[in-house]
Amino acid sequence: MHKATSRFWKCFEALPGQVKQRAKVQFGLLKENPHHPSLHFKKTGNFWSVRITDSYRALAIKDGNDYIWVWIGTHEDYEKMLKRI
Repeated sequence: MHKATSRFWKCFEALPGQVKQRAKVQFGLLKENPHHPSLHFKKTGNFWSVRITDSYRALAIKDGNDYIWVWIGTHEDYEKMLKRI
């Protein structure tokens, strides 16, 4: 199951419109087929990462069988976050 935090939704609302639409498509695909190659769904440190576009990523924490989405934003910010962890 996939859930999202209020922080995730705050980040989501700040995204450009076309990125929001793509995120909806990618999360729909993630629910249907988490192994789809366009998702690049993978464990990254303590997080799980999914590709939204070439320039945007989202991060989740796995809790049992659930993925709790905590952040979505630019690939540049994603790289910075991973370096801090």
